[in-house]
Amino acid sequence: MNIHKISQTVFLLGMMLLWTGSTLAGGIGGVPAVQSQALQQVQLRSFPALDTSLLAEEDILRDEEGLPFRFAVAQDVQLTPDNSGTWETMNDGRLLWRHRFACPEALSLNLGFISYHLPPSATLLMYAADGTGPVFHFDSDDNRSSGQLWTPILLTSELVIELEMAPADRQKVSLELGRVSCGYRGFGEDFSDKSGACNIDVICDEGDDWRDDIASIGMYSVGGIQRCSGVLVNNTDEDERPLFLTANHCPVSASNVVTMVVYWNYESPTCGQHGGGTLTEFNHGSELLAASPTSDFKLVELDESPDAVFGVTYAGWDRSNTVPTSAVGIHHPSTDEKSISFEDDPLTITTYLENPVPGNGTHLRVTDWDLGTTEGGSSGSPIFNADHRIVGQLHGGWAACGNDLSDWYGRIFISWEGDGTPETRLRDYLDPAGTGVMFLSRLGVVDPEPEPLPPGELDLYLASATPNPFIVTVELIYYLNQAETVRARVFNIKGYLVSDLGEFAGNGGENSLVWNGLDDNGRPTPAGLYLFYLEAGDRTAKGQVIRLR
Repeated sequence: MNIHKISQTVFLLGMMLLWTGSTLAGGIGGVPAVQSQALQQVQLRSFPALDTSLLAEEDILRDEEGLPFRFAVAQDVQLTPDNSGTWETMNDGRLLWRHRFACPEALSLNLGFISYHLPPSATLLMYAADGTGPVFHFDSDDNRSSGQLWTPILLTSELVIELEMAPADRQKVSLELGRVSCGYRGFGEDFSDKSGACNIDVICDEGDDWRDDIASIGMYSVGGIQRCSGVLVNNTDEDERPLFLTANHCPVSASNVVTMVVYWNYESPTCGQHGGGTLTEFNHGSELLAASPTSDFKLVELDESPDAVFGVTYAGWDRSNTVPTSAVGIHHPSTDEKSISFEDDPLTITTYLENPVPGNGTHLRVTDWDLGTTEGGSSGSPIFNADHRIVGQLHGGWAACGNDLSDWYGRIFISWEGDGTPETRLRDYLDPAGTGVMFLSRLGVVDPEPEPLPPGELDLYLASATPNPFIVTVELIYYLNQAETVRARVFNIKGYLVSDLGEFAGNGGENSLVWNGLDDNGRPTPAGLYLFYLEAGDRTAKGQVIRLR
């Protein structure tokens, strides 16, 4: 998909998003199996409660040393379906394996599978034991060349994993859990550890002129225990290659880059809330391409481009040897919900953590933020010039709420040639065609509203689903540019047809369609994610709804 056309081809269904394939690789979806054994009978592995006072003292020292933001403690294990968990055979003959994990009073849990390979018949679900929050769904589409899978964070102190498969594929499953990470700070509404109140949520009015740039910034975890910020960047091929720029001092290395999980759109839903963000839009797995301590940059390539439904954009950049007359930073302070900061005065070129101009010329200094600030966890986030192009990524500094101290950003100008090799510079990846351009604009825009269509041009799109999630019925609103016949079908997340709603005479303009949650046999469908297809002529509109029971 050409992301330039995201406003024409991606349409919101209420709070839910479009489906882009027959499975939901590394996403939300699926319904826990109906088991003969109660959840309480499933094997539980409980870890000792964390000493949060001791961890807080360690974190103060870590912050003073400029170490990456730590949010969890790793519990290393060696668990497989052969040496742990609980097995049973389901009514349809499929095999089911489950395991429970608990960290008392933890704010979050996440898992690291050091061996992961599933056949097409198998699915792996991860969900909170109390039934709250999302159900994360993984399958054969999540098989990676690394042979590993590192999951997103789940806001719970006890979770369940369940593996379901056809009996014939039992020996084709390779699954070993190597790490359970127990979260003790951030990711949740522990406001004693949230970012400072002077940070500006990107949803606020101050972010209006920067919506398209805001969508390119992500927060990520490494090894399930540390976090930083970064940004998806455009390249001169403009081919949506998932290149992610961050800081060299962030904890990504060749040995752990496969453990990266990048979260998109982790933002406060209302201005000033400094909380309430969701962690359900993510990418997992990546490869380290280049890095240099000189300008403190790292460039990684994600295993997959972000799902188009996330609305992620690819930021532009400016590699020229110029001094920005003003700047905007977009970041995750304390790796909490995304914030935006403004510097209205010119930046200066200096040495890292020094003020004399130009120093060794490797960094841009923000003397003091005029609005907003940065914090630990903001490291790796981009700074934009007035033309909405990245000129550097955050190395460090002393800025925080309550002071007017400085921050320093490693310059794209220096990172472009780096230390003279493809492994230490940006040039080979951001300008693969060797065009020699000095700057490149952003790829993609954020515009959930369909663009107006010229009179007489046929088109079809879904605009909303209400309510979503739904319990009894859901109403879909769709639009046609002129009257024509529309066919509607509903599929489950495995791609099986649930209900063929037939053909309808659609009117030009707004139309309404109601699904009662029943399958083609008149039976109520189970709770879960369902995929709508609307077809008119040779055009298709797709969307998702969630049913609750």
